[in-house]
Amino acid sequence: MSDYSSRIPGWIWITTPTLAIAFVGFLFYLSSLPASDELGAVKGDAREAFQAGLDRAKKEVITKTTGDDVYEFYRLLEQQKIEVPEVKEYKSTPKDAKVSYEYLLQAGSFTSSEDAESMRANLLLRGLNTYQTSADIKGKRWYRVFVGPFTNRSKMNKAQDVLVSNNISPILTKKPIIKKTATADAQ
Repeated sequence: MSDYSSRIPGWIWITTPTLAIAFVGFLFYLSSLPASDELGAVKGDAREAFQAGLDRAKKEVITKTTGDDVYEFYRLLEQQKIEVPEVKEYKSTPKDAKVSYEYLLQAGSFTSSEDAESMRANLLLRGLNTYQTSADIKGKRWYRVFVGPFTNRSKMNKAQDVLVSNNISPILTKKPIIKKTATADAQ
Protein backbone atom coordinates (compact mmCIF):
# COMPACT_ATOMS: atom_id res chain seq x y z
CA MET A 1 0.00 0.00 0.00
CA SER A 2 2.84 2.36 0.67
CA ASP A 3 4.27 1.71 -2.87
CA TYR A 4 1.03 2.78 -4.41
CA SER A 5 0.68 6.04 -2.39
CA SER A 6 4.28 7.15 -3.06
CA ARG A 7 4.06 6.73 -6.81
CA ILE A 8 3.86 9.95 -8.81
CA PRO A 9 1.98 9.81 -12.10
CA GLY A 10 4.10 9.92 -15.23
CA TRP A 11 2.41 12.90 -16.79
CA ILE A 12 3.68 15.07 -13.87
CA TRP A 13 7.25 13.97 -14.65
CA ILE A 14 6.85 15.21 -18.22
CA THR A 15 4.79 18.39 -17.63
CA THR A 16 6.85 19.96 -14.80
CA PRO A 17 10.24 20.12 -16.63
CA THR A 18 8.53 21.29 -19.82
CA LEU A 19 6.89 24.22 -17.99
CA ALA A 20 10.20 25.12 -16.26
CA ILE A 21 12.08 25.15 -19.59
CA ALA A 22 9.34 27.27 -21.19
CA PHE A 23 9.50 29.80 -18.30
CA VAL A 24 13.31 30.10 -18.56
CA GLY A 25 12.98 30.59 -22.31
CA PHE A 26 10.41 33.35 -21.81
CA LEU A 27 12.73 35.14 -19.37
CA PHE A 28 15.60 34.87 -21.88
CA TYR A 29 13.34 36.30 -24.60
CA LEU A 30 12.37 39.30 -22.38
CA SER A 31 16.02 40.06 -21.60
CA SER A 32 16.93 40.03 -25.29
CA LEU A 33 14.35 42.71 -26.23
CA PRO A 34 15.86 46.18 -26.69
CA ALA A 35 14.94 48.73 -24.00
CA SER A 36 12.51 51.39 -25.19
CA ASP A 37 13.24 55.09 -24.74
CA GLU A 38 9.88 56.02 -23.24
CA LEU A 39 11.44 58.45 -20.75
CA GLY A 40 13.05 60.43 -23.56
CA ALA A 41 9.75 60.55 -25.46
CA VAL A 42 7.89 61.83 -22.37
CA LYS A 43 10.57 64.47 -21.72
CA GLY A 44 10.34 65.61 -25.34
CA ASP A 45 6.54 65.91 -25.16
CA ALA A 46 6.76 67.84 -21.89
CA ARG A 47 9.38 70.17 -23.33
CA GLU A 48 7.17 70.89 -26.36
CA ALA A 49 4.10 71.55 -24.20
CA PHE A 50 6.10 73.85 -21.90
CA GLN A 51 7.48 75.82 -24.85
CA ALA A 52 3.99 76.16 -26.38
CA GLY A 53 2.67 77.50 -23.06
CA LEU A 54 5.51 80.02 -22.83
CA ASP A 55 4.91 81.22 -26.38
CA ARG A 56 1.17 81.63 -25.70
CA ALA A 57 1.83 83.55 -22.46
CA LYS A 58 4.29 85.88 -24.21
CA LYS A 59 1.73 86.63 -26.93
CA GLU A 60 -0.95 87.41 -24.33
CA VAL A 61 1.37 89.77 -22.43
CA ILE A 62 2.33 91.59 -25.60
CA THR A 63 -1.30 92.05 -26.70
CA LYS A 64 -2.42 93.20 -23.27
CA THR A 65 0.35 95.75 -22.77
CA THR A 66 -0.03 97.25 -26.23
CA GLY A 67 -3.82 97.06 -26.47
CA ASP A 68 -6.42 99.48 -25.12
CA ASP A 69 -8.12 96.89 -22.95
CA VAL A 70 -5.50 96.94 -20.20
CA TYR A 71 -7.09 97.21 -16.75
CA GLU A 72 -4.95 99.11 -14.29
CA PHE A 73 -6.89 98.91 -11.06
CA TYR A 74 -4.22 100.57 -8.94
CA ARG A 75 -4.70 103.87 -10.80
CA LEU A 76 -8.45 103.70 -10.28
CA LEU A 77 -8.00 103.05 -6.58
CA GLU A 78 -5.68 106.04 -6.18
CA GLN A 79 -8.33 108.32 -7.66
CA GLN A 80 -11.14 107.12 -5.38
CA LYS A 81 -11.92 108.75 -2.07
CA ILE A 82 -13.80 106.99 0.67
CA GLU A 83 -15.28 109.11 3.42
CA VAL A 84 -15.38 107.31 6.75
CA PRO A 85 -17.85 108.75 9.25
CA GLU A 86 -16.48 109.42 12.70
CA VAL A 87 -18.02 107.09 15.26
CA LYS A 88 -17.45 107.66 18.96
CA GLU A 89 -17.26 103.92 19.69
CA TYR A 90 -14.45 103.46 17.15
CA LYS A 91 -12.03 105.85 18.81
CA SER A 92 -8.84 104.09 19.74
CA THR A 93 -7.50 103.81 23.23
CA PRO A 94 -4.90 106.49 24.01
CA LYS A 95 -1.35 105.18 24.09
CA ASP A 96 -0.82 106.29 27.68
CA ALA A 97 -4.01 104.60 28.95
CA LYS A 98 -3.84 101.37 30.90
CA VAL A 99 -6.52 98.89 29.87
CA SER A 100 -7.87 96.47 32.44
CA TYR A 101 -11.04 94.45 32.46
CA GLU A 102 -14.10 93.97 34.62
CA TYR A 103 -15.59 90.48 34.68
CA LEU A 104 -19.19 89.53 35.34
CA LEU A 105 -20.68 86.07 35.65
CA GLN A 106 -24.32 85.67 34.66
CA ALA A 107 -25.61 82.92 36.93
CA GLY A 108 -29.12 82.76 35.54
CA SER A 109 -31.92 84.37 33.57
CA PHE A 110 -35.54 83.97 34.68
CA THR A 111 -38.99 85.08 33.59
CA SER A 112 -40.07 85.22 37.22
CA SER A 113 -38.73 87.85 39.60
CA GLU A 114 -39.23 85.45 42.53
CA ASP A 115 -37.02 82.77 40.91
CA ALA A 116 -34.28 85.31 40.26
CA GLU A 117 -34.48 86.61 43.85
CA SER A 118 -34.35 83.05 45.18
CA MET A 119 -31.17 82.31 43.22
CA ARG A 120 -29.66 85.63 44.29
CA ALA A 121 -30.36 84.84 47.97
CA ASN A 122 -28.90 81.34 47.56
CA LEU A 123 -25.71 82.78 46.05
CA LEU A 124 -25.45 85.42 48.79
CA LEU A 125 -25.55 82.62 51.36
CA ARG A 126 -22.59 81.02 49.55
CA GLY A 127 -20.56 84.24 49.99
CA LEU A 128 -20.85 85.64 46.46
CA ASN A 129 -21.48 89.29 45.62
CA THR A 130 -24.64 89.21 43.46
CA TYR A 131 -27.14 91.58 41.95
CA GLN A 132 -30.22 91.35 39.76
CA THR A 133 -31.18 93.28 36.61
CA SER A 134 -34.23 93.15 34.39
CA ALA A 135 -34.65 93.65 30.66
CA ASP A 136 -37.46 93.51 28.12
CA ILE A 137 -36.61 91.10 25.31
CA LYS A 138 -39.13 90.59 22.50
CA GLY A 139 -41.91 91.96 24.66
CA LYS A 140 -41.14 89.66 27.60
CA ARG A 141 -39.57 90.67 30.91
CA TRP A 142 -36.40 88.72 31.91
CA TYR A 143 -34.65 88.88 35.27
CA ARG A 144 -30.92 88.19 35.25
CA VAL A 145 -28.74 87.30 38.22
CA PHE A 146 -25.10 88.40 38.01
CA VAL A 147 -22.12 87.60 40.22
CA GLY A 148 -19.39 90.21 40.42
CA PRO A 149 -18.02 92.52 39.15
CA PHE A 150 -14.44 91.24 39.39
CA THR A 151 -11.29 93.09 38.39
CA ASN A 152 -9.13 90.13 39.35
CA ARG A 153 -9.34 86.97 37.22
CA SER A 154 -8.29 84.80 40.14
CA LYS A 155 -11.28 85.94 42.25
CA MET A 156 -13.55 85.53 39.23
CA ASN A 157 -12.28 81.95 38.72
CA LYS A 158 -12.98 81.13 42.40
CA ALA A 159 -16.54 82.45 42.07
CA GLN A 160 -16.95 80.47 38.86
CA ASP A 161 -15.81 77.31 40.69
CA VAL A 162 -18.42 77.92 43.42
CA LEU A 163 -21.15 78.29 40.77
CA VAL A 164 -20.10 75.14 38.90
CA SER A 165 -19.94 73.13 42.13
CA ASN A 166 -23.61 74.14 42.65
CA ASN A 167 -24.58 72.93 39.13
CA ILE A 168 -24.79 76.46 37.71
CA SER A 169 -23.15 77.08 34.35
CA PRO A 170 -22.25 80.80 34.34
CA ILE A 171 -21.81 82.99 31.29
CA LEU A 172 -18.66 85.14 31.40
CA THR A 173 -18.86 88.79 30.34
CA LYS A 174 -15.68 90.85 29.94
CA LYS A 175 -15.81 94.67 29.76
CA PRO A 176 -12.74 96.89 29.25
CA ILE A 177 -12.03 99.59 31.86
CA ILE A 178 -9.76 102.33 30.54
CA LYS A 179 -7.65 104.16 33.10
CA LYS A 180 -5.40 107.04 32.15
CA THR A 181 -1.93 107.15 33.67
CA ALA A 182 -0.74 109.96 35.95
CA THR A 183 1.09 111.71 33.08
CA ALA A 184 -2.10 111.93 31.05
CA ASP A 185 -4.04 113.31 34.03
CA ALA A 186 -1.44 116.04 34.67
CA GLN A 187 -1.79 117.39 31.12
